[in-house]
Amino acid sequence: MSMALVAAGCGGAASEDGPVSLTYTFWGNTDRGDLTTEAIAVFEEKNPDITVNITFADFESYWQKLATEAAGGNPPDVVQMDYTYLREYADRGVLLDLEPLVGEHIDVDDLVGGLSEAGRVGDGYYAIPIGSNMMSFQYDAAVWDAAGVAPPEIGWTWDDYAAAVATVTDANAGSPWGGMDIGEHLHMFDVWLRQNGGQVYTDSGELGFTEDDLIAFWNLNEQWRDAESVIPLSAVDQAIADTSLAVGSTASEFAWDNFMPSTENNYGSELTLAPFPSDTDELGLYAKPSMLMSVTTRSDHPEEAARLIDFMINDPDAGRIFGANRGMPATTTQRENAEFEGVNARIEEYETSLEGELGPTPAPPPPGGAGVERLMQRLNEEIAYDRATVADTAARFMTEAEQILADAS
Repeated sequence: MSMALVAAGCGGAASEDGPVSLTYTFWGNTDRGDLTTEAIAVFEEKNPDITVNITFADFESYWQKLATEAAGGNPPDVVQMDYTYLREYADRGVLLDLEPLVGEHIDVDDLVGGLSEAGRVGDGYYAIPIGSNMMSFQYDAAVWDAAGVAPPEIGWTWDDYAAAVATVTDANAGSPWGGMDIGEHLHMFDVWLRQNGGQVYTDSGELGFTEDDLIAFWNLNEQWRDAESVIPLSAVDQAIADTSLAVGSTASEFAWDNFMPSTENNYGSELTLAPFPSDTDELGLYAKPSMLMSVTTRSDHPEEAARLIDFMINDPDAGRIFGANRGMPATTTQRENAEFEGVNARIEEYETSLEGELGPTPAPPPPGGAGVERLMQRLNEEIAYDRATVADTAARFMTEAEQILADAS
C-alpha cells in the first residue's frame, strides 16, 4: 500500500533544486497508516518543499521486504527500525550515522529519560526513538480480587508471584490459569538478569550471562510448572497469534506495555499494569524504544530525511495525532500534547510511576539476536515436554546461541 505525504522539520525553506521526494516505510496496520496520512497533511502545510511516498506492511512482511531492498541496494530513504535489528542493519552499512545531523536538523534534547542514548551503536548514532515502552505485568484485577489475592506492587517477590498465580489457578480450577510460562521469553530472562546484576548481551554484543544463570531462571519456571499453577504449553493454542491472556486462558502475563491495548481489546475486560516481581532492590526495567526511525546510506537527501524524523519525534501535532499508537511518545512535548484515554492512560500512568526506578537502556542486540530469541523458545519446549533436562538444555543453548551470533557477525 502506498500513499504520498510531505515531511516537516526545522523549517519550510524550499530546496535550491526544487521539491525533494523521499520514501518512507514502516510496519503497522491500516490504523497506523491512517494516522500517518493525517500527520502527512500537517507535513504538507509546514514543508511544501518535501514530498514523501510511504509504504507499510505487517511486521514479518516488512522485514522480509526491507532485507530484499537493502541487499539490492535500493532501500527507502527513511525506515522504521526495531531495536532487535538496529545493530544488524547498522553493522551492514545500511543505516546512515545521524550524528552530523543532530542539533541542526534533528533535535533530541527533549527525549524522555532513558532514550537519549538509544539508537547508538558503537560511536555512531543510527536511529532516533519515536516511541517507548517497557516490560510490565498485566493482569485482571477483578479475577485476582475474587481469588483473594492482593494487588501486586513494587516490592513483591517471585515467591509472592508464585503464591498469587497458584491461588488464582486454584480458585478458578484452571479456567483461567493464574499465570504464564516465562521460560521461552528472552526479554523476561533479560529482566530477571538485570534484577541480579546481569544482562542478556554485553555492550560488544556477546552473551552477558552464564550457563548457571540460565539454569537458575529455567528452574524457577519449572517450579511453577511442577506446581501446575501456570498454564502448560500443551494448553497454549499455537495456531493463533493472540496471547493466552488475550484469549482468556490466563488471568495474567508479562509483556511489553504497548501490547496491552490489543490484549485488552481481545480479552474483553479491563486489565491492570504492575511492575515485575523481584528478589532484589532492582526491578530490572528500562525504557525501550518501541520503534525508531533511521535514514539509509543510499538516500540522496539525508538532510530532508532528518527533518522528517525531527517532525515525527518533536512536533506537537504529530504527538496529538499518533497518541500512543507507536508506544508512549518519545519526547516530553509530544507526551504533553497527546490525549491518552482508557488503556493508554493507564499505560502512561504506569510508565510515569516508574520513571525513578528504571535502569539504563541497554545497547541494541547484536546481529543474530532474533535467532537467539527463537532458540530460547524452541529449547524451552524441550524442557516443558520433558524431552530434556534443564541442565542439558542450558548447555545446548549456550553452544547454539554463540554459534548463531558468530554466523551473523
